[in-house]
Amino acid sequence: MKRTLARAMVIALLAALVVGVASAHPNRATRAQAAVKVALLLPCPTNDGSWCQAAYTAAKKLQQQGVINLSYTQNAPQDTASASQLMERYASNGAQLVIADSSWADAAAAFAKKFPNTPVVYAGGGPVSGKTSTFEEPIYIPAYLAGMLAAGITKSKVIGGLAAFDIPLCHAEMSAFGAGAKAVNPAVKELVTYTGDWNDSAKGKSAVQTQAGQKADVFVACGGGPDAGLISALQANPSLSAFSYVGNENAKAPKQMVASLVYDLYPIFKAIVADVANGTYKGKDYNLGGKSFDLVGNPKYSATKIPASVLSMEKAKAAAILSGKFTVPYVAK
Repeated sequence: MKRTLARAMVIALLAALVVGVASAHPNRATRAQAAVKVALLLPCPTNDGSWCQAAYTAAKKLQQQGVINLSYTQNAPQDTASASQLMERYASNGAQLVIADSSWADAAAAFAKKFPNTPVVYAGGGPVSGKTSTFEEPIYIPAYLAGMLAAGITKSKVIGGLAAFDIPLCHAEMSAFGAGAKAVNPAVKELVTYTGDWNDSAKGKSAVQTQAGQKADVFVACGGGPDAGLISALQANPSLSAFSYVGNENAKAPKQMVASLVYDLYPIFKAIVADVANGTYKGKDYNLGGKSFDLVGNPKYSATKIPASVLSMEKAKAAAILSGKFTVPYVAK
């Protein structure tokens, strides 16, 4: 009897401990149950050091925090029909949110016709309605600051910009880069080339070389392919300088990369997921402005190449942007 009583007391004690552990971590089960099933479509590799890596890193952070259950496809097809079919496949398998990390407005619209109750968010700005949203890439804001620095760096007074397509996102970046330069030196001329391909680095490199032949010596890019081509051109021509696109790629051309325009998607994705989890999601434009970008300087790029007066002007303008005293013009076309 004593042995039976003792065993019963041990079982009761263990049960109490189990309950105690569960109550000490009340969020574990809740967090697992509340995790949003997210499908992330990436048009390029997760390790590209630029556009797709920025999105993948943000999503992985949310997954590690237990906020989402992540499924993803890298190097996803970019034509409208294939992209929308991929979205449909994820929705059919229970995705509660589809994040289409490219300018897939048409694909998202086609998807929404078949899955009107599944939230879908695409990149770069555009029409929103129902459960279809977009998230902005306000790269034009740091591009303006980059243009100011470019005006202080250029020896030829000619700067270059290359982008995949003349869409609002890229057009605004190119426009802001030129406007920032002219704010410092009105005599600066900007060349802009649209390569017609998001992924083709050879076209990007060729565009840079062509512009360099027209005396451009400081560049900015829009799109993974143009960015990769720009870096390749820098490595082949030590007289050129540039600003990288979306990711911190200063180390890829340490003596020529002035700074990187770094995109932080974590707060944007976090806000979207929170709306879905809370049941408050609706079609909208997610835009954090300058808070989602940072111009990360390259310590190995000689600061003596940039006049102190220009650095001071750029610093003051950056502060004015963050405080709301200055708004970078958004020129989409």
